[in-house]
Amino acid sequence: MKAPTFYHITDLHLYAADEIGSYGKYYDLKAQMDQKCMKESCAIIDGAFAEMAADKETDVIIISGDLTFDGEKASHDLLLQKLQTLKDAGKRVYLTTATHDYNKHALGFTDQGTFKVEQYPREKLRELYADYGWQEAVAEHKPSFSYAVKIFPGWRFLMLNDDGDGEAFCGFYDDLLTWVKAQVREADEQGEKVIAVTHHPLLPPTKIYPIFSHRDMLGGYETTAPMFADIGIKYVFTGHTHMQSITHLDTVRGNRLYHINTGSITGHPAPYRKVTIETDGLDVKTCNLQSFDWDLGGKTVDQYMKDHFTFMLNDIFDSMENNIDHFKELAKGFSMDAKTVDRLRPLIRMLGKMINGVTFKGLAKMFFVSNKVDPAAANIKVRDFMIELISNMYSGIRQFPPTSKEYRSFMPIVKRIGKVIRLTDYYGVKVELSDLFDDLLYNVGAFDNTNAFLPF
Repeated sequence: MKAPTFYHITDLHLYAADEIGSYGKYYDLKAQMDQKCMKESCAIIDGAFAEMAADKETDVIIISGDLTFDGEKASHDLLLQKLQTLKDAGKRVYLTTATHDYNKHALGFTDQGTFKVEQYPREKLRELYADYGWQEAVAEHKPSFSYAVKIFPGWRFLMLNDDGDGEAFCGFYDDLLTWVKAQVREADEQGEKVIAVTHHPLLPPTKIYPIFSHRDMLGGYETTAPMFADIGIKYVFTGHTHMQSITHLDTVRGNRLYHINTGSITGHPAPYRKVTIETDGLDVKTCNLQSFDWDLGGKTVDQYMKDHFTFMLNDIFDSMENNIDHFKELAKGFSMDAKTVDRLRPLIRMLGKMINGVTFKGLAKMFFVSNKVDPAAANIKVRDFMIELISNMYSGIRQFPPTSKEYRSFMPIVKRIGKVIRLTDYYGVKVELSDLFDDLLYNVGAFDNTNAFLPF
């Protein structure tokens, strides 16, 4: 018997520019400032759907929210047409929605400015996408639009909507958690294993993520993640962060939760996952979009999307030093809110000044650790190195182990900075800067962030 397989794709952020009537100066500015490829989103999604449709051995596709850019009615209508092409190709699609599918920020763009566009209200979304999961549900939690579905024999998938109040809290209320526990008990009674799917992360994709973006974690993740593990949920697939990571949590009771966070298909490096359910665990492989119908200027898809990403990063580094108000606007694209920017303003400006135009040798000299720099790394520009680190954070690839010249030269600087700057987490607990950068420089976790076998 062939092992069951499914695709996990997330954070489509489709923007129906033609249908909305967006064009011009303000559209260009919006697209440039975003980590995602806004203008190219429709073509990228078409390309990804075509690649998955061509795979004759895998007929299940799971999508975990943020289907549209900001909940535009035209974007939902266009996505429904694209989902129909998957159905016509014999695919079964199961999805959840998320806050970008109904929020209050849906806009069109012109040369003169922006204009509000029509949206579907949140209460319409379950009906709108009923053919993509809910029609096969064996149980529903109607207030949250969550549902349970038996996609494969012996497996129950909990498709959990974590909208919360859609504003300050995105997570699970107590009544949904009660429903989840009941579903796990019922699955256990019927000899089924459980996979959960939701939008916001239950475990941080990197150690630095909750420091800057605590509000973008699943609300109450600190207690929800171990609870999931202890009631018998072993695998959770999430999105939202736009980062590739595979992490795990071992509880004090000896139970393990695997957390598979998949990056946005419309952001660098355009990833989606193919998962095979083996007899002794899940085999998770990353696929990256190979082609889409767009003028790439002779570049590969990977280079095109990375160039878009690094254009934004260069803008960020410039604004860190020279225009903190502009940095606030850009920071929204990587889940840092204005209050966090204000709280960290001195650190941000100092980092911006250090990063821009300084080499490893120059930075080491500033912090009196020149003798620690490997001569082969002395002329590496800190700005270029930081751009590579951030790109790696999103791709999930860490390429600077402790044996590398970059690690040996950069970490003494980080440790010296750590003695000067007191960095705390969301709860005010001191965090070692060196621990955060260790996690960014090389893979300190037990599993590769792109491809891993996760045993039962």
